[in-house]
Amino acid sequence: MDTQHIAALESRLIEAMKTSNVQELDVLLADDLVFTAHTGLLFTKQDDLDSHASGNIEIFSIEPSEQKIRIEGNVAIVSVLLEISGSFFGNTEVGFYRFTRVWKDHGAQWQIIAAHSTQVVS
Repeated sequence: MDTQHIAALESRLIEAMKTSNVQELDVLLADDLVFTAHTGLLFTKQDDLDSHASGNIEIFSIEPSEQKIRIEGNVAIVSVLLEISGSFFGNTEVGFYRFTRVWKDHGAQWQIIAAHSTQVVS
């Protein structure tokens, strides 16, 4: 496995988030995903899928930068800075968020098993 493959998966994830493509998110997110949002709240895979399907999450734009990828065996750790604008549970937000995602090779595919986001304030 190389960093280019993980970068391609990250691009697929960003596109799925932008378009609320629940089918693609279902493939990319592990069933036992643990996601800690910048608010400190925990979300599961099903929470995320339901939020996209219901329209509670609507992404207007996502621009990634400062992406760093480190691979350790069957795990990849990604740190990326995202400029995001969107509507989240009725609140419009625009800002910079740093995400850390942990991808794991499950044999036939890589999936995100954990993620954490932090709002970047300057």
